[in-house]
Amino acid sequence: MSEPERLIPMATDPRRFEKVSPGSGAIKLEVMDYVKDAKELRPLLILSPIEFPFPPSVEFCETMKQNGYRVIFIRRLGFGETPGLPHQLLTETNVKNGAAMMAEVAVIMRVIASMGLDDVVLLGISSANSICYRLCQTCPKIKLSVFSHPIFNQDTIETLRPVWIQPIARQILLTKQGFRLAARGLRFKIRRNAISFYDDFYAKSSADLKYRQDNEEDFVAAAKFVAEIAAETLYYEVFHTMAQDAFLRDGLFLNVPSVVLAGRETTPEWLANSESEANRLKVPFVKAPKGGIFTAYAAPEALVEVINTHLV
Repeated sequence: MSEPERLIPMATDPRRFEKVSPGSGAIKLEVMDYVKDAKELRPLLILSPIEFPFPPSVEFCETMKQNGYRVIFIRRLGFGETPGLPHQLLTETNVKNGAAMMAEVAVIMRVIASMGLDDVVLLGISSANSICYRLCQTCPKIKLSVFSHPIFNQDTIETLRPVWIQPIARQILLTKQGFRLAARGLRFKIRRNAISFYDDFYAKSSADLKYRQDNEEDFVAAAKFVAEIAAETLYYEVFHTMAQDAFLRDGLFLNVPSVVLAGRETTPEWLANSESEANRLKVPFVKAPKGGIFTAYAAPEALVEVINTHLV
């Protein structure tokens, strides 16, 4: 795939990427800074989830800009042109003991520092919440974290939709080589029909489906990245999303301003489990009027209200 294709959106798109170095090393991360260097706007930092390593729509970015927020999207390690974490960190042992996740947290913190960001609002979308839980604990630049559609310590495999994804998730989590087979299966499904792949996930939410339909080119482009994610990176992300996470201990967020955002267009079981866990962690739980997985993107006005209400 050629360089212009890989660095989508194209140069004419206001969401174009630049490569940012987290330090003196050769590694660089792809960063979309919608209103670059707009010091009067508060940074809204979004880390890419595995299923959609692509920035939010121009409409979303404009809505946030009009409300005083500068949208910055970081495409994480292994999710685009940036190489994944070193293979030594992506072993089963280092994924399960958290070493890989904390290494990525350190890289993201250096990117935040190199960009000179301060008073940051962190937005986690779906699978990216696992790293957001950890990043907000260690980065003093983050003043509020919004965990949108998090999957934490629920009976996640049984609540997954579409149902066909459940055996793939079990393969990734429960068998030694299962994640390699699962990666091949996902690549096949995406390459066969990327739009159908996404619509299966968003079927329960009319707002998610509308967001996908309004931004179809973004999803076709994102699918190319998803299809190229290495099996080890897939295992790393899915494990931290679906396995019981001992990091989410009682009192973790008592001194870290945070809020959980969940769209009403998802299953009652999922909402109940998510709210129960948010209550255990003593994190405010807010239901947006619409949306499911993509609640934050599909209902930006609700996101603005949540941020303005909970920002201290």
